[in-house]
Amino acid sequence: MKTTVKTLILILMVAVTISSPVAFSCHGKLKWRFMPREEALKYLAMVEAREREGGAAGTLDEPPPNLLDQWFTYYANPVLRVGPAGAFDDKSADCQSIGWYDGQYMMWYIGTSWDFRCEMGVATSPDGLNWTKYEGNPVLRIAEDGAWDDSILICQAVLFDEQEQFYKMWYVGANKKGAFGIGYATSPDGFHWTKYAGNPVMTVTQLWEYSDMEGQTVLKTPEGYKMWYGSYDIETEKCNIGYAWSPDGINWTKYPWNPVFTTNPGHWDGYSVDTPDVQYKDGVYHMWYKGWNDPNGVGWIGHATSTDGISWVRDPKNPLIFTAPTRSEWDSYEVYRPRVSLGPDGQGGKSMLNKMWFSGRNYSLRARVGYAIQFGKTPLEEQAQNRFPHLVQNRLQADPVVLSRRRTNIGYFTPWAGRVTVDILDVAGQKVRTLVDAYALPGIYEVDWDHRANDGRPVPPGVYYVEVRAKTRLLTKEFVIER
Repeated sequence: MKTTVKTLILILMVAVTISSPVAFSCHGKLKWRFMPREEALKYLAMVEAREREGGAAGTLDEPPPNLLDQWFTYYANPVLRVGPAGAFDDKSADCQSIGWYDGQYMMWYIGTSWDFRCEMGVATSPDGLNWTKYEGNPVLRIAEDGAWDDSILICQAVLFDEQEQFYKMWYVGANKKGAFGIGYATSPDGFHWTKYAGNPVMTVTQLWEYSDMEGQTVLKTPEGYKMWYGSYDIETEKCNIGYAWSPDGINWTKYPWNPVFTTNPGHWDGYSVDTPDVQYKDGVYHMWYKGWNDPNGVGWIGHATSTDGISWVRDPKNPLIFTAPTRSEWDSYEVYRPRVSLGPDGQGGKSMLNKMWFSGRNYSLRARVGYAIQFGKTPLEEQAQNRFPHLVQNRLQADPVVLSRRRTNIGYFTPWAGRVTVDILDVAGQKVRTLVDAYALPGIYEVDWDHRANDGRPVPPGVYYVEVRAKTRLLTKEFVIER
């Protein structure tokens, strides 16, 4: 969901404690402060109407929006703007690729001048928000007359090859006759690039690709290089997404049953899908993409997942990033070219902080780059949440699981800050072992019991109880150790 959040600092502070139940200081009548403006106005209208009718406004049982899994756009967007008059990017700056290298973010982007010449620049940032453009821009230029890329140079994908220790780029080029292809270039530092002499390394060969291939993303895997790319029909603006692989990043084989991701008729992405960004994490491919449902309509950003990079399932929360609601804003016409960095947050926090940089364009077709964040859960947090799916603010929970004859894992939840004890009792109610006796913040915890008593002796098989005590509450759960 697109949300302009001017309380971004507050949200970031909340994120570091997101593994525990979050108690907002502003809830009930004030929860509108955490809602998108449109939802806030509706909510406040309901509250005011209830108050006029003499009802209790506080009985409106609508929880504040869940911070997890929503995308929040940065209140000070765009983070990369056009250059001054006469610069190579004085009309637009978009179509970015971003990575974290040598302690800084690097962004390669397409700058467009007022004479509609598109070339590539680079910018650096310590935090992904404040960018400094390289004084030597542009770093990749349109070729001399007669070359395959003497007219257009756009849409790059960049990665740093850890094995070969240099940067690799795949970019879209075209000649003055309108023949498009994907070229390849390398660099020792990300600033000085050498185009491959055998370019282009991919050209249009399949009917579904129409007149152009663009918006590509490339991953290097143990099996080789994998590319997902968009097609583009200049006449109709029909687009779909295909897949190709390569042993060396130069010689590419296209999937014979392309496209692998197509439109979703009748929905927001029912006319075209394009500009994919693919990341691989924990056995799952994640793709963020642009979609639109009308050849002249606005473009939004969605998400899909796959276990093989070929068969994709759309996210039920789509679309994730919307265009601005008013024509005067910088991203009112389309948002596109998502580039995502998956957490963790890198600041020692327990929560995942995913980051997205996306291009936005207004109705005057001036493009810039914006930033958004998404709070997620680590695998451990996901596991804990699945163990206790229904947390309540005034109830202890415990879940003893016997893993073997020598180990039982005990998960427990306390909604209060204070002293917590976790004891093991035998069938007669006698204390056998104290596992926890400590101060704890609200949250989900785990502790293992090695089936030994406080004196170190192994306990016999039989019925046992875990007893969790916090505040003035006591919870007891039975479990059985078998022979």
